[in-house]
Amino acid sequence: MKSQHVLNFLLGIYIFIFFSYLFGPLIIMSITAFNSAEFPAITPWECFSWRWFSEGKIAYDGQHLAGLSTDWRLHDGLISSLIIGFGVVCLSVPIGLAASIVLTQVHSRLRTLFYSVSIMPVLFPGVIIGISTVVLWDRIATIGGDGLISDLGRNGIFLTILGQTCFISTYCFLIFVARLQRFDQTQEEAALDLGASQTQVFFKILIPYLRPAIASSAVIAFLASFENYNTTVFSILSDQTLTTVIASKVRLGISPAISALALVIILLTLIAAITYEILKRREDKKKKERQDLLLFEETQDSRLKREMKGSFRMPKSIFLVLALIVVGLFGFNQLVKNGLYGSECVKAAEIAKKSKFSDQLKLLQQNVGTVDEKSLKAGELGGTKDYNNIFGDPNLFKNFGGLDNKSPNNSSNLFSID
Repeated sequence: MKSQHVLNFLLGIYIFIFFSYLFGPLIIMSITAFNSAEFPAITPWECFSWRWFSEGKIAYDGQHLAGLSTDWRLHDGLISSLIIGFGVVCLSVPIGLAASIVLTQVHSRLRTLFYSVSIMPVLFPGVIIGISTVVLWDRIATIGGDGLISDLGRNGIFLTILGQTCFISTYCFLIFVARLQRFDQTQEEAALDLGASQTQVFFKILIPYLRPAIASSAVIAFLASFENYNTTVFSILSDQTLTTVIASKVRLGISPAISALALVIILLTLIAAITYEILKRREDKKKKERQDLLLFEETQDSRLKREMKGSFRMPKSIFLVLALIVVGLFGFNQLVKNGLYGSECVKAAEIAKKSKFSDQLKLLQQNVGTVDEKSLKAGELGGTKDYNNIFGDPNLFKNFGGLDNKSPNNSSNLFSID
């Protein structure tokens, strides 16, 4: 019994560490979206602000940092990503569906070969797919001359849709194959025996059965396209998607607007997941009620009728929601109490940063003014009363091959050009 408690305790620790590792970065990034600082950080915390969701700010050094609502590069990248995702779904789902149906119709000896060839694009690196797509369509555009083919062959969005479809259609193919493995083909045979055509069987029997797989493959195809980078960065050419825009911003320095965008995406994902779960549970509940009603009508069991009515039970998740609300209200109250929220806090933080930046400039100017030629020739590089000899002892290299400051060939002649 004691060993079972120890095992449960260790399992709880493992689950806590696992979810902390999984969701910790997302939570931290979401919090940094509300810090008024120019760089996304939790500490030091300046002020609670919504500026990174709106117009952004002018930094203390005069640099304009755009917010989420005013960053036109993010807007253009988002629109391009949505267009590409929609195009990939329109191509990948039919290709995956057709390949899965062909797999069920080919001879058993060819089935393994066909399956291996169909999943092969997933094994290729995305870089190779992106480059090969650009090279192929550039040749096609060159041969086709001026016109529609030439425009499409050099259009980044079109090339990205084709490049991503090469491997994303394989994901859809695997989903349809898994669904078709549980399909009862006697339904098709019965429909054909009753005089139905192949087209009617396809649209009346097979498509309704594959409807959940179609929805799942469409969602997975869109998400895989939306977050793809390896293939996109080579095939997009001069255009930009959301992932390439974010990558370019990260190279220049992370902006808090990226944290705001990440929070919006996380919230939309959570809302979609919660909505799907609620609808699914309602459907399961209605299905169970219909089954219980049929069972009650057959058995006329009064005890079963009482169990069907049941008593109202409060969902356990409501306590978690209430706890989160209480924690949020307490944290917001602490921010207001400590003066870390509001326009006055933001103004005070800006004044403090401008003052510090001005002091640093003045100190730098003073240090530059105090360095004369005599001190430079003596080897006292940068020596001031504020920083002292920041380059160390000027006699450090005294005995190393003619670097004696007292000799005619001093260190100042070491870098001279004859």
